[in-house]
Amino acid sequence: MSIFREKGTFTRRQFFKGSGMLAATIVISGVFAKFGYDAWAASDAYIEKRISGLYTLDEKMAIRKSHQNPEILQIYKDFLSPGEVKPVSEKAHHLLHTKYGQDIPELIKELHAHQHDAA
Repeated sequence: MSIFREKGTFTRRQFFKGSGMLAATIVISGVFAKFGYDAWAASDAYIEKRISGLYTLDEKMAIRKSHQNPEILQIYKDFLSPGEVKPVSEKAHHLLHTKYGQDIPELIKELHAHQHDAA
């Protein structure tokens, strides 16, 4: 078959065409790499600013811990562990932890029913 046979001649035009394509590919790759590096550096700078801003806001907060938040404590007393503050109650575990399954719709209905009863 002629498609598997190597051609013995490699013309000057083919050489320049191939080397031109290679050079163009290298230049384009370098440009994209530079853009990627700049975007990465910019995102790192943004992340650093965001982190410092969040820490600054956190330091200014009056209540910095969820177990000291009166609203959260009231939610536990009223619904998640009625009558007491018990963070590891069964209901709190099911509602506050990400879980997929058939028990989620029942808990959502119960929460809606509790909201309507309280109103």
